[in-house]
Amino acid sequence: MDKIDSTASRQQRLNAARVQFSGGEQLPAALLSAPVARSWERSRTAGLLPSQAPQYELLDTSRHGSDSRADRRLYSCVVDEIEQLWEAFGGADWTIFCVNTQGTVVHARHSPACTDDLLLPITSGRRILESHIGTTAPSCVIHDGSEVVVARGEHYLQEFERAFCVAVPLFGFHGEVIGALDITGTGERDAAQVQEQFRLAALAAEQRMFATLRGCHLLRLQHDPRWLNTPLAGILAVEEDGFVRAASRMARRMLSLSPGAPLPALHLRQLFDAATPAQLNRMLQTGRNPQRVPRTDGSHLWVSHARAPQSRSTARREAAGLAAAVGEAAASPIVNTSTANAVANASLREQTLSAIQNAIREHEGNIAAAARQLGLSRTTLYAKLRQLRQTGMLDRDGA
Repeated sequence: MDKIDSTASRQQRLNAARVQFSGGEQLPAALLSAPVARSWERSRTAGLLPSQAPQYELLDTSRHGSDSRADRRLYSCVVDEIEQLWEAFGGADWTIFCVNTQGTVVHARHSPACTDDLLLPITSGRRILESHIGTTAPSCVIHDGSEVVVARGEHYLQEFERAFCVAVPLFGFHGEVIGALDITGTGERDAAQVQEQFRLAALAAEQRMFATLRGCHLLRLQHDPRWLNTPLAGILAVEEDGFVRAASRMARRMLSLSPGAPLPALHLRQLFDAATPAQLNRMLQTGRNPQRVPRTDGSHLWVSHARAPQSRSTARREAAGLAAAVGEAAASPIVNTSTANAVANASLREQTLSAIQNAIREHEGNIAAAARQLGLSRTTLYAKLRQLRQTGMLDRDGA
């Protein structure tokens, strides 16, 4: 009973504060988190009234939210993560989606049974702007670059009073925010549990984004070698001459690099200043086991070579040469329990993995284009990606 009374009391305080705030008064201290309070300020400045209905911006229906190269890449990096999040947290009263920095929904997952007027407008290609619908968790993330919970009455528009939202940021190659992953619904979810899983999903999506880079080595970093193949690993993109092209946010954290700005000209020997020349050389060699590399501050990192440079022409030739193998694999299970066929199937799996990875990199994560090149339907290609990940043949960032 005390909890119910406390919830009702907070809701009453929020309702009163909203009315007073829309009339020009200041918000009570500590009533809202700082990102949400700033969103209320922006909503009021945009001329919104708490009592008005949300106005979702309708984009050109002949276009889709993933038309741009950046949005296609973002879509390809989050679609698999959204499906896994949906399995854990989805339902008729929920939607899980990704927006870019302009507020355009790049991908959204609903239940076919969803009938809620608050959730149905959240569809791919629709723009969700703070100036149109007030405070949302994704809008707070885009403005502040940190994960946000907006619980029911904390929304600026009264119509969203029953909505619960959690969003986490997605970061690009240069530490910039490129989008947000969000879950919005009208039921109950453990906010801490949701945040933890969405945080890991965002890291995995960012790793997958680094896999789209061409012409560079990809290195994985971690303090503990057991985490090298998890979303908690840092990723470095390194040129053939040893200069660093880009670093993921986890890599920046481990290497004490600026979290939100393009990197200065950095060579591996500057990042690993206590490493021997032999250790630096091994970092860029394919097939090497992870090595423990010291740093002058007394710490160390485990470094593994994840991928060698690959040109567009190389990817095209390999993918074209193996398209037939993929077609054969698509018609048969990835795992064959027959001992007599184990060796042949292992070879076929390797060919399938290589062809799929190369085709998706070749087309910048555009699944439809990769499927056409491989002679597969998009449904079949998605199924192959899931099977390869389930059997361990494809890393979570390998697509």
